[in-house]
Amino acid sequence: MLQAFTADHVFPVSSPPVKNGVVVTDERGEIQGVYTKEQFAAEKFSEKPVLQKYSGIICPGFINAHCHLELSHMRGLLKEGKTLPGFIGEIIKGREADKEKIEKAIEEAEAEMIANGIVGVGDICNTTDTIFQKKKGRLRYHNFIEVFDIVPSKADEAFEKGISLLQKFNETGNTGSIIPHAPYTVSAKLLKRIYEHAYTHDSVLTIHNQETATENEMFLSKSGALFEKLSSFGDLYKNWKHTGFSSLASTLAHLPRCNKTMLVHNTYSTQEDINWAHLYSSVIYWCFCPNANLYIENRLPDFHTFINSSCRIIIGTDSLASNHSLSVLEELKTISANAPFIKLETLLKWGTLNGADFFDWKKDLGSLEKGKRPGINLITDVNTATLALTETSIVKPLLSR
Repeated sequence: MLQAFTADHVFPVSSPPVKNGVVVTDERGEIQGVYTKEQFAAEKFSEKPVLQKYSGIICPGFINAHCHLELSHMRGLLKEGKTLPGFIGEIIKGREADKEKIEKAIEEAEAEMIANGIVGVGDICNTTDTIFQKKKGRLRYHNFIEVFDIVPSKADEAFEKGISLLQKFNETGNTGSIIPHAPYTVSAKLLKRIYEHAYTHDSVLTIHNQETATENEMFLSKSGALFEKLSSFGDLYKNWKHTGFSSLASTLAHLPRCNKTMLVHNTYSTQEDINWAHLYSSVIYWCFCPNANLYIENRLPDFHTFINSSCRIIIGTDSLASNHSLSVLEELKTISANAPFIKLETLLKWGTLNGADFFDWKKDLGSLEKGKRPGINLITDVNTATLALTETSIVKPLLSR
């Protein structure tokens, strides 16, 4: 049985928007075609689908490229504006909780993502807490198994723990990879083990990048609030050596050039950082989590610089420890409100097709193209005259994947 959906505009994302366009799917949600109003009326279907009409715009399901689902029980626990050094101290204290509470929060957070039109997630994993939910197969995940240890002699132990955790997550039927946490929490030896594994398995990588100004300060001069906070946890950083370069350059040089690598947050990344990254590798993706940036640092990345540098941009939500919701649309609304020069067509590509491209999910997800099952979202309260999101724009999934 065929289904047909129409709205003021249809955004296939892989092609220009279609005014009063029509999306036709089969009963499984597989796209049969995207038509103009006239093409749909003239098309000779084996059985004419009933046309479901909506106000707003239609687009594919969203890809949440960066999430920490296992931290969902921490919603509302941490104060806003603590800056990253303060946030680190608070999140360590708040991770522990009753297992039943953690699992209930994870289940509710995934349901929230589905309700917000998300069909695929890049999820950071430090524990097995999310395995039970991912086995249900409600969303597609790539599990980023995060490893960290600043002591070189403990690199092998930290890496093997990551391998053990990855094997457990492989049982969920999703893809996965071993990744470093952040420039300031991994030794060069541990980065080498990550490099070798990623290169051998052709896996995608990600790392938190330049989320606070003091991250660069730490690598340039072994000083600043971040270094002081990390040093307060004991003697781990007593013999740590700064490089004299930015945190990005200091870390990226230890990761393979040919593996897709997602740099997350980039709140303090400069033109020089972007240039350096693009010279080092041609497969760099820049992930923005603007609402988390505001929650922690009360600052946003310089979107204009990234656009002018032809960056591949994708969108994440970070965790409910650092955000009020898990919604790609809310992230896009924040970007639009602070950078109104960015076209809606571009924003939707960041939130859908670019993420699917990074995770190699383009065969099924990311755009409204024949043969795909990307999910279909309706976004209402859009300024259809200027094709712009508004403060009251909301998303409703018409079809999940």
